[in-house]
Amino acid sequence: MEKVLKIWDVTWFHTSKPTNKDLENIKDQYDLHAIIEDDLSEINTQDKIDVYDDFMFLVLHFPKFNKKTKTYFSNEFNVILWKDFIISLTKFDTNHIDKIREEYFEDLKAGKEDFKVSPYYILYVMIDVMYDKVLSGLNKFTRDLGTIESGIFEGRKLNQALIEKLLVKRRNSIVLKHIMVPQEEILVELSKVTLKKYEGELDVYFEDLQYKQDKIMSHIAIANESTVTLSDTYNSLMSIRTNSMISILTIFTAIIWIMTFITGLFGMNVILPGQNSVYTLLFIVWSMVFIAMITLFFFKRKGWL
Repeated sequence: MEKVLKIWDVTWFHTSKPTNKDLENIKDQYDLHAIIEDDLSEINTQDKIDVYDDFMFLVLHFPKFNKKTKTYFSNEFNVILWKDFIISLTKFDTNHIDKIREEYFEDLKAGKEDFKVSPYYILYVMIDVMYDKVLSGLNKFTRDLGTIESGIFEGRKLNQALIEKLLVKRRNSIVLKHIMVPQEEILVELSKVTLKKYEGELDVYFEDLQYKQDKIMSHIAIANESTVTLSDTYNSLMSIRTNSMISILTIFTAIIWIMTFITGLFGMNVILPGQNSVYTLLFIVWSMVFIAMITLFFFKRKGWL
């Protein structure tokens, strides 16, 4: 699809992974503020909104999932809105935005006239779709945590793969929180701007975005708490199992020490009572077995076994 999409009186220019040449063409074609030109050329780590008399500049970040590493990273969105024009740029490809543009294109081809269009409404649709994507990812996140939880309680030994999955989930919950938290203030400011420019026509839509953002933050908080809890639980279980193994080894060492003492005593080059008797060996063996049983009984009575 062409980068420029004409939707009735509104023009929508969109591109992903813009090159330096693309950015220079945008700067040359449109009379942008110097601050916006600098922001487009640099990587912005924080969300921001700049409102001017006749246009608005917006920087947002949304999580993008890397299927190979199973981790989230930030995808920067830059949006410039005029009364009848919108420019949107994304650092990485986003199929969801392409799908929105295709739906508008298909509606235009079909001659539909009942769909809404304005730069601010297109902005709402983009954010709404990205929020739905985040919520879908968080639902899968929760299901994955359930699988990990089952693996923690079913496993009997250290599971390296399970630990790696848990650490990745913990990292992802932190990344999601850092990406989504700044948007709370941005949405509040957006609601004020839309209320001022459109006299309440779109305020309901942006209130819906605030509701979804609150829902996302609630899901992220639960996911973060769950990953921390599972990590602590896993560490506790491993500590218990390790201590149990150490206790068994300690008891085994104590029994072996007693047996070693007895066999060492009778192996010395000194004359001991009964050393020439054929029953001495049996006596020594049964004595060691008896001592081992007494030792086991003692440790079990103390609750150490």
